[in-house]
Amino acid sequence: MARYLIVDSRDLTEYTNGRYIQKVAGKLKEDGNDVTLFLIENGVIAARKGGDIAKNLTDLSKRGAKVLVDDISCKARGVAQLADGISQSNVDQLADLITEGSDKVIWY
Repeated sequence: MARYLIVDSRDLTEYTNGRYIQKVAGKLKEDGNDVTLFLIENGVIAARKGGDIAKNLTDLSKRGAKVLVDDISCKARGVAQLADGISQSNVDQLADLITEGSDKVIWY
């Protein structure tokens, strides 16, 4: 199966189609693909511990998808605590995932 990288730079709570990204990631994982969801810029807001969307991201992680957030974006937006199953990362890892670690990249 393919290795998918989904990068979200938009606040998932701000746009009506924001939850669609989570559904796409879940379906790709369900179909047997390797899925990494990388939240950057305003996308990290969804990863805050206790938020409604954060629960969905935790569930996505429990189903085997990797959910990562950019550390600088978290600091800039005051996101100090992450929901379970979400790990901090950085733009260096994102660059590696884009250039070497993924077959397909989707940027939202």
